[in-house]
Formats: sequence, C-alpha cells, structure tokens
Amino acid sequence: MKKIISIVLAVLLLVFMVLPAAASETARASGDCGEGMTWSLSDDGTLTVSGSGEMAEGSPWEDYRSDIKKVVLTGGVTKVGDNAFADCDSLTSVDFGGSLKEIGVKAFQSCDALTSIHLPATFRKFEQEAFLNCAKLKTIYCDGPMPSFRANCLWNGNNITIYYPVDNPWPQTAIDELVNNFGGRLNILKAGSDGEEIPAPKATESTQPATEATTAPTTAPTTAPTTAPTTAPTTAPTTAPTTVPTETTEPTLVEQVGGNGWIGVILVVAVLTVLLVGALMVRGMRHKGGKYSA
Repeated sequence: MKKIISIVLAVLLLVFMVLPAAASETARASGDCGEGMTWSLSDDGTLTVSGSGEMAEGSPWEDYRSDIKKVVLTGGVTKVGDNAFADCDSLTSVDFGGSLKEIGVKAFQSCDALTSIHLPATFRKFEQEAFLNCAKLKTIYCDGPMPSFRANCLWNGNNITIYYPVDNPWPQTAIDELVNNFGGRLNILKAGSDGEEIPAPKATESTQPATEATTAPTTAPTTAPTTAPTTAPTTAPTTAPTTVPTETTEPTLVEQVGGNGWIGVILVVAVLTVLLVGALMVRGMRHKGGKYSA
C-alpha cells in the first residue's frame, strides 16, 4: 500500500510541475476586447487580436502595456479601439492585417518606440490624435486611396513621410491642402518612385498643434477650398464614442494553459498511469498462492 501511495503522489507532483510549463508555452495572458473579439499576449511581447469587426474602446491589457512590443491584428479586425495602445512605450511594430478601416481616437498616442506603420488598402480614417506625440514615427505606407485625417492624428512635432501607391494616386489638390494643414511637416511621395517628391505648397512651419478641425478629402475636391486651411491637421469629433468599454477580466488557468500545452500533460499522466496499473498487477500476483510471492 505504501508503494501505491508513493506512486500516486509522484503522479500528482509531476502534473503540477508540468502545468506551469504548458501555460508558458501558450499565452501569458488573454481575454476579450469586443463582441466576438479576443486577445492574447505571448511571452515575447506579441499581443494578438483575433476576430471580426471593431475592437471595443479601452485596453483590457492595461496591466501589460509596458510589456507589449508587437501588435498583430488577425481575422477581420476593422477598427483599432479608442485608447487601445496609448502609452505602450515598448511597442515597435504593428501588423494591421488586411481588413482595417479605422484607427480610433488616441489609439497609439505616445507610443514612443514606434517608427513606421504600413496600412492596408482597406484603410480609410485616422481618428483624432490617433498617433499624437509618437515622437519617433517618421514613415507611413498607405496601400489604398487617400484616407481621412482627423484632428492632430499625426502630430508629433517632427517631419513625417507618407507613401501612397503608384497605381492608386491621391488627388493632388487634397495633397496640397493636407501638406499645408500640417504646416509643411508632411512629405507625400509615391511609393516605389525612387524618392520623387510630389510638389507641395510652401507653408510656415508650426510648432504647436492647432485646435481647429480639418479633414483631408478622400476623393478629389470638385471646387477649390473657400477658406484658408489651418496650420495643423485637426478635426473635432462630431459625436462622443458610443462603444461601452469592456470590463477587464483576469485570465483563468484554463485560458492560460490551452493549446498544445495540454498534450504534454496528457502524455505524462498516461505514462504514469500505466506504471501505476503495472505496479498494482504485480502486487496482486504476489498475493496469489505464493508462486510469485517474494
């Protein structure tokens, strides 16, 4: 009986040793970030958002902001929620996937390590202050038509270069207006044109973001602007955000373990169970008639 108890205790000890290892092989943390939307953070600092539709306002990964180094949107994510990744100081890379249409208010504000972004052809709108104070952001690649630029969406006090596709050129009048609104701090170039710069109007360089709202058109304007543009890209939101922030929930042990980590647990338990059954059979045989007794 003592041998059987020892074997059972050994099995339990190994199971509890394997469970943390299995958890570390999958997600460090995970949860929900909108209707039908989930997120998970791996040990290497990659935060993956999966699902279809718009992310909810807020950041359920609040406690891990400083650990996020890369963001990946998979499935059919169409909008990055308001304030989603603001102040993520370690964030250096964002994969926006192939369905993104909008980046929410202050979604990436003050992401100091972000230097370049690449937006898919589906993208249509920078909401106000989306990349405000991203001090190192210098390059933006847009694969689609000219999006809408809301209030101070790219204001960081430095020059930013935007590349648009050669096969989907942006309206020249809209480019001129946008460059002027940014106080000359934007360069608008054709992607793959060996640095050929699109002519832009001369503008007085501004040192402070403006408070007026300006939205660059997504199609060529039919008439010339009737009012002088402001000196910085701005557009005040017309309505308050209607998305209710989702409550942050701590991941459960089952959510953390999941995936392939359970396979190792099952294999260990199976092997130990076989050993336990073998020990019981040997013990039973020893009790028969003395032929196999010690």
